[in-house]
Amino acid sequence: MLLAGVYALALHLEDSQRKPEPTGDHNARHQYDTTVDYDGHTYRLKSNLTTILLMGIDNDTDSGLTVVNRDGGQADFLRLIVIDKTAKTISQLAIDRDTMTPITILGVLGNRSGSRTMQICLSHAFGNGREQSCELTREAVENLLFGMRIDYYMSMNLNGVALINDALGGVTVTLEDDFPDPAMKKGETITLQGRQAETFIRSRMSVGDGTNVGRMRRQQQFIAQATDLLVKQMKQDENYVGQMYDTLSPSMVNNISKSRLILEAYDAQDYARPSLFQIAGEHKISEDGFMQFFADETKLQETVLQIFYDQLN
Repeated sequence: MLLAGVYALALHLEDSQRKPEPTGDHNARHQYDTTVDYDGHTYRLKSNLTTILLMGIDNDTDSGLTVVNRDGGQADFLRLIVIDKTAKTISQLAIDRDTMTPITILGVLGNRSGSRTMQICLSHAFGNGREQSCELTREAVENLLFGMRIDYYMSMNLNGVALINDALGGVTVTLEDDFPDPAMKKGETITLQGRQAETFIRSRMSVGDGTNVGRMRRQQQFIAQATDLLVKQMKQDENYVGQMYDTLSPSMVNNISKSRLILEAYDAQDYARPSLFQIAGEHKISEDGFMQFFADETKLQETVLQIFYDQLN
């Protein structure tokens, strides 16, 4: 599942002086004099950062409904957006759904009952499908990234994919594989219509090499094209962000208000977007036949330093 339209909205939430939604002491989390030493160098945490976790959930349950605990749906798509107001950049970190990391386990009554190292996508499943699930997923990503705090989250279920695609007039992609839809053949460039968008970004076992790595490449192609379309629409219509939010709202759970999105959406549309950051590591199949991704801890730490810190010496 993918949050292309929501991603393009969230790209612009970067003003650390105006963000009331996050809980806790935000200033304490982003002290500019926070430093770390690594490999003979000293690094200082960047100021004016806003972090947004995007989640695509593999169910089509109306986001207004609360489901039974431990049945909240898996987070098939995870991407962290880091907006740097000082540098005027928007960095993106792609997170493989199969990444192994400690996640919080809930009992059948919703009580916390410890943690276990599992695929990060399962963190969302232990909650109620709404804010509780999103909070658990945010916590799991923070665990993965050595405790880096995440300010906001935005999640969307499967119903939102076609809504995004069609609201943008259809996202044009080049197909690198054959798909179950007979109209989607390898080598063709097509403008996706309706459920074709979901097929393109969600299909895995029946497409190409059947891996999540291949699916993540398709998700990136879709999200890049969708973002370009949305920015174009924003420049033409100052009401477009609010209209898109209303369209997607039934499929979303988030801790960012509509008014904040509308206020901030136009402030950072021209920020530079560095190349997508990806976590290095190794895929393995577990004894029970499930895919697992083990991050290279050293390279992950270096990636975190690159995104969140300035090198002082």
